[in-house]
Amino acid sequence: MVDHSSLRPLGEDVPEDAARLAAALRELFSSLGLSVRRYASRTHRNAGAVSRYLNGTRVPPWDFVTELFIEVAKQKKAPLRQEAMELIKESHRNALKVSNKRLHEVQTLQDQLEEADARVQQAAIREQVLMEGLQVREQRIAELETRHVELSARRDKEIREREGTAAELSLARESDSDELARLKSEVDQLRVELQRAKESSAAAEERCRALEERLATAEEEAQAGREAMESDKLEEAQRSAEAAKALADELRQQLDDLQAKAAPPPRAPADAFLHLLEERAREKAQQLAGRPVDANIRDLIRFSVKGDSSPRYELAMALAQWSTPEVFRGICQEVWSKGHPTAATELVGRAATEMSLADLGVLLPLLLEDGEDGRQGNQLIHAALYHFAYFRSASEVIAFMRLLSEAGWTPWVNKINTHCAADRKGVRLAELLHELAPEDAYTLIEMIVRLRRSGDIPALLLHLEALGLDAYLERLLSRLQDQRPDEYEGLLEGMELARD
Repeated sequence: MVDHSSLRPLGEDVPEDAARLAAALRELFSSLGLSVRRYASRTHRNAGAVSRYLNGTRVPPWDFVTELFIEVAKQKKAPLRQEAMELIKESHRNALKVSNKRLHEVQTLQDQLEEADARVQQAAIREQVLMEGLQVREQRIAELETRHVELSARRDKEIREREGTAAELSLARESDSDELARLKSEVDQLRVELQRAKESSAAAEERCRALEERLATAEEEAQAGREAMESDKLEEAQRSAEAAKALADELRQQLDDLQAKAAPPPRAPADAFLHLLEERAREKAQQLAGRPVDANIRDLIRFSVKGDSSPRYELAMALAQWSTPEVFRGICQEVWSKGHPTAATELVGRAATEMSLADLGVLLPLLLEDGEDGRQGNQLIHAALYHFAYFRSASEVIAFMRLLSEAGWTPWVNKINTHCAADRKGVRLAELLHELAPEDAYTLIEMIVRLRRSGDIPALLLHLEALGLDAYLERLLSRLQDQRPDEYEGLLEGMELARD
């Protein structure tokens, strides 16, 4: 029961500000259901002083008010509303200003000190967030620099290979140009000879006509009794005409053959060179994958031990592109069993990025059977799903998750979603959200809020903004503010810095 004898009505002589403060404190005190003496005993205060504070005859120190806030919050099992606390604080300061200016000045200085200390704490928190963001970015820079060195080495190797192929093509082109010039010269010469042949043929034709006329005359004369002599002349004329025609036909045939041989080949399109390089790379990959399995296993282990990343990468790519799932699984199992799990894991990673979705769907259940305790299979599948989620296009990720769901492999679908949310590049993750159905996109956003590193979130926010995915951007920001409030301001600041 409340000790009503201790809480007499507020007197008319109580100043207005003090009366307003006392009324607010009485309302809070009454919610405790305690007497003044019992409250004073609980808080180790003088009962008379507590009574004077609540009757408005004396302005209480601020620690009494904050202590009353705490006791009421304990009673209600919930903190007081910020607005109510601010109103009571304002009433306390006004009452103190009227009753005791010196104490009011002291209290004002204490308030300013408290506010300054809060700003120091906020600055320290912000500094910590920025330091963490800086460390994340420095780590990412180191990773990117390492990857840049690897890619540069691979690019230089490919350039050297392309330069060698270009030199071969250049030599072949020069050889073809020389042959073409020679054939053109021969064609010009044959054209001259053809013209001469045409002239000879025309002369032969003219001679044939003359001989035919003479033959007709000879026949008439033969009828007159000179058959024997003119018969010889007729046979000679026929032989001459046939020889001339044969010569003309032979010359025409020779010219046609040389023109066909000398005709320049059709010019290749502008991308023929790149197509040739791709074709040669494809043939080389087929040759590598078509070698005996033992030879490929031996080379994979040898490259891994020596640290030859380029040939190891090239061989792994070839096996992923041209091996059947069963053969590929056997190679992975053998490499692992020989004590090289890292090489086997890298090999599975290449399969995740290069195999068709159908073959990959066959390979994963085969990998699950490896290892007596399941550790080997689980580790290989983890590597495959990680690389798949990181590198494959958005449409491939959606299609493969649908294929796995239809086959009943729901845990693998969840794994892919987890890796996408935590590890997929910001721009690729934004593209995936763009292509997903809305309900699936919102599920992925919840996983992003829980799993993604702080340093990777500002870039994702920018990509969502650039793609015009305002609904997803707003949803992600709202969930970040609810679930990661300590990081929220730092994430927004990081987004602004990235935009600048």
